[in-house]
Amino acid sequence: MKYDFDTVHDRQNAPYQYSSKWADIKSNRDRYNYGNPLPADRIALHTADMDFACAPAIVDAMVKTAQHGIYGYTMIPNEYYDAVRGWFSRRFGWEFERGDIYPCMDGTHTAVRNCIEAFSKPGDGIILMLPSYGYHNDIDPLGRHEVDIYLKEDNGYYTVDFEALEEACKPAENTMMIMIQPHNPTGRIWTHEELNKIADICRRNNVIIVTDEVHIDIIRKGLKCEPMMKACGPQGIVSTTAVNKTFNMAGMAMTNVIIQDPELKEKYKFRASATPFGVSCVIAAYNDSEDWVEELNEYVDMLMEYAVDRIHKELPKAKVIIPEGTYTIWIDFRPYGLTAAEVNKKINDAHVMLKMGSVFDDADGDCWARICLSSPKSMVAEALDRIVAQFRDLA
Repeated sequence: MKYDFDTVHDRQNAPYQYSSKWADIKSNRDRYNYGNPLPADRIALHTADMDFACAPAIVDAMVKTAQHGIYGYTMIPNEYYDAVRGWFSRRFGWEFERGDIYPCMDGTHTAVRNCIEAFSKPGDGIILMLPSYGYHNDIDPLGRHEVDIYLKEDNGYYTVDFEALEEACKPAENTMMIMIQPHNPTGRIWTHEELNKIADICRRNNVIIVTDEVHIDIIRKGLKCEPMMKACGPQGIVSTTAVNKTFNMAGMAMTNVIIQDPELKEKYKFRASATPFGVSCVIAAYNDSEDWVEELNEYVDMLMEYAVDRIHKELPKAKVIIPEGTYTIWIDFRPYGLTAAEVNKKINDAHVMLKMGSVFDDADGDCWARICLSSPKSMVAEALDRIVAQFRDLA
């Protein structure tokens, strides 16, 4: 490979790293060590934040921006919009105009909250398909309420419960759905047919769809992931896209909201300020780092095959399949016959930090776990060694 994904970088103690994923902070202590200080030998695989160095073109652009030495009020140049448009045109055949791009330089959660405020009103219901990445805390504080429907699960493969979705969309007060493509944590890539069926149900019931498509570039070899707006047309759909997951720049919080529906544009009033570093990193990512993403996907595919194969062999009761998209695997520990608390304790006692099912409002809670395979293979191997040791006596 041209790029290095094997080097283990110090994200606990190195100067200038500031990683919340690896930090011994209260939120991590409460979730991963019963409120106590975290063990020094912890392995953090819970957060969708890669432990790989960014593409060299991005690092070079950031260095040159820093060397300029002036970091004043910043405008967003045409080159930025062209880079965003070029990426989605080349990779997805998705065409949109500069005026359809609304930068949100405070991350995807802020972008989704902006959409909730723009396209719904206090008291409205916001639909989520569970298990789901955590938009729960973005709904209630805005005076809306969450409307939950569960995906159908068959040995780790998930499909949409269209009857439940139809029922959830019928009440007039349920006005928005947050859609994730590819889905997090299950890794499903929704097909063209599934996307259009979801869009049809929502449109017939005047439910606006806001899509989180930040993992859309990370998919398995031979598969394709279609942006929902491209699949279904722009009516009633808003897309949130980002360099944050694809290029490991979550700390830059560079999200772009794409809106092509004229009626929705009228309602979306949020405008972003910019930083010179944010502008530079997006341009360098989308224009000059595509080959890095191709190698990243190859490396993640290798990690997927390695991890799932080991789990099948060494944790034979656990159920897991290689996901279609994202760099996460979703493991079912229910066949071990343990309580959710017992499964959680075994993972914590291994000094491995995983996101457990309760975070995603899974019906079986912490009997499920999500592992982010976004770290060097040696680190993933050590984490699996520890987890296997915790369950070996139950195999």
